[in-house]
Amino acid sequence: MSIEIAILPVLGLLWGPIGILGFLIVESIYFIVYDPSDIIFVLKIMTVLFISSMMLWKLWYSVMNRDGHEIPNLNSLYNIIKFFSLFIVYMGVAYILLYGFIKGNSDAEYLYENMVMIFPLSVLILIMGIHTTVKYKIPLYTPKRELKYILPEKAYFIILIAAIIIGLANILLVNNELYSRMISILVMVLLITYITKPLGDNYAIKEDIPLNLFNKINYSLFILMLILLGLATLPLYVFIPEDITPTDVLGNFSYIIINYMTLMLIPVLGYMYYLEKNMTKPINRLSKSLSRSMNNKEDYQMLKDDLNSITVNNELKSLAESMLNMEEDLNLYTKQLIEVTSQKERYETEMKLGHEIQDSMISKNFEEYNDGGKCEIWGLMKPAREVAGDFYDFFKIDDDNIGFVIGDVSGKGITASLIMVKAMTLIQDYARHLEDPSEVFYEVNNLLCEGNVENLFVTCWLGKINFKTKKLSYVNAGHNPPLIKQNENFEYYTIDPGVVLAAMEDMPYETNELQLKSGDAIFLYTDGITEANYNYNDFYGEERLKNILNKHKNEDLEMIINAVEKDIDDFCENQEQFDDTTMFAIRLK
Repeated sequence: MSIEIAILPVLGLLWGPIGILGFLIVESIYFIVYDPSDIIFVLKIMTVLFISSMMLWKLWYSVMNRDGHEIPNLNSLYNIIKFFSLFIVYMGVAYILLYGFIKGNSDAEYLYENMVMIFPLSVLILIMGIHTTVKYKIPLYTPKRELKYILPEKAYFIILIAAIIIGLANILLVNNELYSRMISILVMVLLITYITKPLGDNYAIKEDIPLNLFNKINYSLFILMLILLGLATLPLYVFIPEDITPTDVLGNFSYIIINYMTLMLIPVLGYMYYLEKNMTKPINRLSKSLSRSMNNKEDYQMLKDDLNSITVNNELKSLAESMLNMEEDLNLYTKQLIEVTSQKERYETEMKLGHEIQDSMISKNFEEYNDGGKCEIWGLMKPAREVAGDFYDFFKIDDDNIGFVIGDVSGKGITASLIMVKAMTLIQDYARHLEDPSEVFYEVNNLLCEGNVENLFVTCWLGKINFKTKKLSYVNAGHNPPLIKQNENFEYYTIDPGVVLAAMEDMPYETNELQLKSGDAIFLYTDGITEANYNYNDFYGEERLKNILNKHKNEDLEMIINAVEKDIDDFCENQEQFDDTTMFAIRLK
């Protein structure tokens, strides 16, 4: 028995003419060395085996390519049926040529009987070979595209069918050995003609075939079938009567295998059909649908159609519905996120514009006074948010008087910034027309109280210096006491403050006066300076502020304010500030 014949269809289907020729050359050398007297017979047998094996390879790549040309694989029930169908064709072509072309030759008949007996082994080796090559991505020999047709494309299929019909008729009807060989030569020519059939323009092989769930399951089923077969046939080897020869046992064994595979294959294929329809196909469709990117409404509708097309009545349908609901929720969330993001961007743009407008309202024309003027001025405002509730301002009242103010609106954000703009504008306007600062606060307080639905208030300190008399007139509406340098150092100048602005109408305010001289300086600030802190562990405090001022008391006002700013940053370890920080300083020349 030529057991090695079992691997020929494996080599043929996976490695094509190269694998077939390599096997047949080695097999021919073996037979010629074993019996050199019948070389012609060996060449005939090898020719038959070559054509049969080439048919298996050619048919796989040329017919039934519903999903396009692909390397041999068992990833679908369609490919399994195709695989068994082609294997039957392989056995049929070998039968036609062996019994027709070498009719009556006992050696040829014996060879075919061997092929039939080892048919199950060939199937097993081929299944394992396909599984192994796909799993480990072993390169296979695939046909090259050929565009030149000698005959019309349909003629090749007609030739194939004609060869099979003529070959069967030759076996069944022709009894003359000479005629039978002549007809067999014709059949061989027809089959060779079909083997040379070119492959068309759209030919492209898909070689990267992953092992899907269906492949792994059916591979396990085939292995299980073989195990059951071994268990069923084991008694043949254990309980063999002495009068039965090994040849009889082997023959009976081959028929058992064939019958077993025939009986088992039909229900197994039926089960695979059920498995593919209700499990693997829905899973593959679900996986493919969810792996597709969604860039627009059309992609989402395509996903929805794919998930709705899963019609099985099991957990996969529930999973598909859940995924569809999740995609709908995700789509809705995406729309809402886009809207929120758009609103946020619009809000940030508006806040940035508000910051620029507010920043432009804060006076920064220090050089107008510092360069050859009667005083030195500098100020700084750092908002904790985009817009601030703090403010400072300085303005020329007339040639002999200058007004300056600092304020802090309770609250944060846009509302506080609007109150800040209103307060700063009103104070500057009234300070230019009213001589007494207390009258300015009286009028501004009443106007701020009107429509104050948010119940916000403003702490404020307003001063006016006459350059001729060097007299300071000031009024305090609940603001931090200023630091004034009249002698050597800055000291807090404390008086009883009045009521904050915008708290209650018709509140009286008191104007205070202080005589200054050249070189005296006034430092104003908001509570964002003294209450600066790091994680509320400790406040920056009034004492630390006074110390840093006195440390730099003889420097320019810009350098003094920059030194305070840096000292606060060091104290807070450069963390984000909690409140607006505002400073203003003026020094008489």
